[in-house]
Amino acid sequence: MRRWLPLALLLPGLACAPSSQPEEPRVAGGVAVAVVPTQGGREPDAGAARVAAVQAAADSGAPSADGGPSAQASGSGPTSGELLAAWQRTAPDGGTASTDVKSSPGVASAPAGSDDSRAEGPALANDPALSAMPRPAPHGEAEDVEPPPAEQLVVIPDRKNPGAELVLGPDGEPLEDTGLVLGDIDPSLDPEEFEPDSEPVGGADAGTAPFAIPYAPDAGSLRVRRSIAVRQEPRRDAPPLGTVAQDMRVRWQGDTAMRGPDCEAWIQIEPRGWVCDRYLEPNFREPRVRDLPKLREGELTPGIYARVVGRRVRAYPSLALARRKKKGVLLKGSVTVQLRGQVRVGRRTFWRTADGQYLEARVLREYRPSSFEGVNAELLAELPTPFAWAQSRRRPDANVDVRVAPDAKAARETVLPPRTLVAVRELSADGNWVLISENHWVARDDLHVAWFTPAPPGVEPGERWLDVDLEAQVLVAYEGERPVYATLISSGKPGTDTPEGLYRIWLKFAEADMTGNGTTGGETYRVATVPWTMFFQDDYALHTAYWHDRFGDPMSHGCINLAPKDARALYTWAAPEVPTGWSMVHATPDAPGSWVRIRGQARAKGQERKVTVAATAHRER
Repeated sequence: MRRWLPLALLLPGLACAPSSQPEEPRVAGGVAVAVVPTQGGREPDAGAARVAAVQAAADSGAPSADGGPSAQASGSGPTSGELLAAWQRTAPDGGTASTDVKSSPGVASAPAGSDDSRAEGPALANDPALSAMPRPAPHGEAEDVEPPPAEQLVVIPDRKNPGAELVLGPDGEPLEDTGLVLGDIDPSLDPEEFEPDSEPVGGADAGTAPFAIPYAPDAGSLRVRRSIAVRQEPRRDAPPLGTVAQDMRVRWQGDTAMRGPDCEAWIQIEPRGWVCDRYLEPNFREPRVRDLPKLREGELTPGIYARVVGRRVRAYPSLALARRKKKGVLLKGSVTVQLRGQVRVGRRTFWRTADGQYLEARVLREYRPSSFEGVNAELLAELPTPFAWAQSRRRPDANVDVRVAPDAKAARETVLPPRTLVAVRELSADGNWVLISENHWVARDDLHVAWFTPAPPGVEPGERWLDVDLEAQVLVAYEGERPVYATLISSGKPGTDTPEGLYRIWLKFAEADMTGNGTTGGETYRVATVPWTMFFQDDYALHTAYWHDRFGDPMSHGCINLAPKDARALYTWAAPEVPTGWSMVHATPDAPGSWVRIRGQARAKGQERKVTVAATAHRER
């Protein structure tokens, strides 16, 4: 639930869970404390949130996006650059949390942190009304309370689910639905492996010959018979541009096809690239493509994800074998599956997974993806510089204490719901406390600050790039020097650290299976169909994490975890652009990927991880 506290002190706040008691709007000191209603515990849409923020700013006299009045001169207090320098100087490790990074081979390194070149944002107005808010009830110290589990799991009821039922065929097995389960290929494989019917390649000198497009004038589109690689040039050994998904209806370009030794007719499709016509068939209907992965209305992620629980659990290749418990494959390590449909047999319920296996409902626990989302360009324009999310690092679900002085023994004035947005106005002399408004201090460790920093060398004016601050666990997306999105992330845990450096996104998948072994503690895992995945260094990626809501804490095996809404937004925004209907795209010299700068507090290097990523972008819903 999103709460709107007095903007004169705070910015729009976000609590992890809805309040147990509905709150009525309050007026204190002439400032409305607006509570935005939600439906089903979900956050309001961004437009409603922005309207509430602007209205609160107008009511309190705080600055708004249209240059409204400010109760405090914008030039007072330290600048954003001065705050960043003080923050780095007083860092617990002696100041390693800077904008310095080591570059990947062949990439220029980023400069050291310096004063922010952006104009200083107006300070938030002081508001004595906060002191009139209800005082929090005393509670025990956070250290005495066990932190909540990271995963958000719920029991899958062992009963009929009409919305997920599979239709059985005459043989008693569920009928295959090509709209849900597609026999795709991994386009990263050697062409001989995923195009077995092709003739051997004659080599780069084999040549091609143009001829007229072999389709009737009334053909409205070309249906893709199966997901297939799109090539830069009309030959099978040409570099791949990406993968167009099965059953998409695409349009061809021009009037000429190309004949070569490995294909009777290479067809140039829109918007770019070549596909062999053996994977295309004429269709009288108009072209039709859709974004991947496909989401149903109201979904945060494509379908249902679940974790396998219990000992010696087996997955079965067919429903008949699952019923008899025959020829099952023993699952090892931590296994997460995507569920495609349900079959009720007597008193037992079976679920079919995305890869066609069957598991009983009793061994599955459903994940509930986080509904958290970051701050977009429109709201960023209304926020001061810098700002922070208030969220405890020891207990992310707990309220954050606000004290009247920069001292843990000082009186507690109030508390903030987790992920409340606040202004960063001043740092205490010892660097352990942050002033968010007059006489209101929050512990440094309870804030995740979004620092706006200059672009690294090599970034062109207006170019899209990403800055990841490991110390703050914050990502900021830029277009040139202008920040357009900011959010909380989860980077690698100690021992499976996220690599610092300057990289480019080189590959994007609509969905990808991820497996790992040899990580800290010998842990092995398999995670099914992770949506909106962007690789920036080898197998390190920015991707959705549908299995936890601990954004702001290191949680991963080295990748950058994003909440589903954030992952989807950044996947669409970042380069290279993914054409609609494509399930994967490569960066190329003509269409390079966005820069990704990863910086922050270095940790001792842990055990090298071993991770495998399999393309599963074909499995659409």
